[in-house]
Amino acid sequence: MRQTPRKFTVSIPVKPYVNRYLEINYGGPIDFTSDPSSNKFFQDLLRKPDSSRDKQYPDTIFTYTEVVQVLISEHDFYRYGWELTKTDIVAFGKRFEEQAKILMRSMIGVYHGLGLPVFKCIYKFQNRFQFDEDVWKYEAIKKDFYRNGFKEQIDFDNEIFTKIEGIVLRNLYELGTISKQAKKEYDPA
Repeated sequence: MRQTPRKFTVSIPVKPYVNRYLEINYGGPIDFTSDPSSNKFFQDLLRKPDSSRDKQYPDTIFTYTEVVQVLISEHDFYRYGWELTKTDIVAFGKRFEEQAKILMRSMIGVYHGLGLPVFKCIYKFQNRFQFDEDVWKYEAIKKDFYRNGFKEQIDFDNEIFTKIEGIVLRNLYELGTISKQAKKEYDPA
C-alpha cells in the first residue's frame, strides 16, 4: 500500500496586508500548487538561497508582523530545507506586496473612474476585499494610490451622450429623416 506524501510548512514573516492577500488567493496554509508561477518562485527561493543582502536587514523586520505558513512537499522539505534567508524573505514579501498593491490600485482606480471620491473608493475596497483598518490602514492605501494609482475619471456625459446621439442619428439617417450631409454635420465620427 502506497503512503500519501506528507506536507510540511515553511513559516515566513510578512506584512499584515500581504498575509491577507495570500490567504485570499491561496488559502491557509498557503498552497501555491494552483499557481505555477508563484509555486516556481517559491521553490526557487528554497532551492537557491540568496544571502547577498542579509547583512542589510535586521534580524527582525518590524513591519513584518504576521507569519504565513506555506505548504511544501515532503520531497522539497528533505531536499531543499524549510528556511528562507533574510534576503529571500524580503524578496518573497516584495513580490506579493506588489501584487496586493496592483489589486488595490486597479480596484480603487476603477471606482474613482466611475465617479466616486477617493475616500469612498478606499473604504469600498477595504470592505469588498476584506482589508480592514488593522490589516491595511486607510492612510497607507491613500498615500500609495495618490503616488502610483491611475486617477482618471470617465466623462460619462460626453461618452454616453455622444454614443446615444450617434445611434439616434444613424437611425434617423436610415429612416430618411435626415440626409447624409446632415448626419456628417451632426456626427463627424
